[in-house]
Amino acid sequence: MSLFSTCSCCAPSSSGRRKFLAGTIAAAAATAVPKLASAAPGAQRIIDVHHHFEPGGKNYDGAPWTIENAVEQLGSNGVSTAIAFAGAIFTPEIEAGRARARQINEWSTKLCLDHPGRFGLFASIPMNDVDGALAEIAYAFDVLKADGIGIVTNYQSAWLGDPKFEPIFQELNRRKAVVFVHPVEAPCCTPATLSYEKPPVSVPWIEFPTNTARTILSLWAAGTTRRNPDVKFIFCHGGGVMPLLLGRIAGFSDWESVGQARLDAMFPDGIYAEFSKLYFDCAQAYAPEAFDLLRKIVPQSHLLFGSDYSYFPIRHSVEQFGKLKLPASSAKMILGGNAATLLPRWQA
Repeated sequence: MSLFSTCSCCAPSSSGRRKFLAGTIAAAAATAVPKLASAAPGAQRIIDVHHHFEPGGKNYDGAPWTIENAVEQLGSNGVSTAIAFAGAIFTPEIEAGRARARQINEWSTKLCLDHPGRFGLFASIPMNDVDGALAEIAYAFDVLKADGIGIVTNYQSAWLGDPKFEPIFQELNRRKAVVFVHPVEAPCCTPATLSYEKPPVSVPWIEFPTNTARTILSLWAAGTTRRNPDVKFIFCHGGGVMPLLLGRIAGFSDWESVGQARLDAMFPDGIYAEFSKLYFDCAQAYAPEAFDLLRKIVPQSHLLFGSDYSYFPIRHSVEQFGKLKLPASSAKMILGGNAATLLPRWQA
């Protein structure tokens, strides 16, 4: 499942014109960072870390998307800033994938610059092209001044723990980068293979939260998170179903072919400690039973507000969060304080 369709921002253009526009955007991004930071509202602000830009002008459901509507949604719901992700790069051809990532990131950066203080960016990278991904990481951070990198749970059947991605995570670790991970459909489990996936049932109901758990486990099984401890992963939707599975996995200490020794090798500090190192946006995870469990096993400082706009109206998450009736100090941290700590340019 692609998070965006063929987009106007990637329409063919002359090489000279594209280079001129790229240079203009890059120069503006480099000089605008202090302005963006100072434009962020004060300590009571809400920061939405799960927000979709739609380069194709519509979301997956076909609903129209415009930046003007996004700004109106933020303002009418009291959200000061959104850190946006414009989707994954699945383009199989190397040069086309690199061009798509560059054009989408420059287009996204221009939207951020056009609306100072309203938007930050998780930049897209061509994960299946390691050299291209490394080049785009450098461009995103050093030139466009992105807040972090956005990727997805799997690239076809390759989950994030796949060894081919290790050089990318090494570079992200070197940069102490924030990495936003959004779920997508996996080849194993699609409407073509699952008989129950007929409208209104769709992939995001069960497959998205399950695929989030799968990719977290793949990172643990490969040792990726332990080798790259300075990557700050944000997983969507409260970590999907993984919070429910931690105790089950820990219980395999008494399964003869697993045992405590093998679990200790995989989780030297214990599986709960490993999980608590991750960050989580809580979009579509505000149901009390889900949110209460997450708060029990994750430091409050690692919980972040997310809306999942434009798939859901921002009002949906603001209202659901309000119904939790958290203590004021906790609400303040989760709504914006934690994100400001994680993403320093949004500190008041």
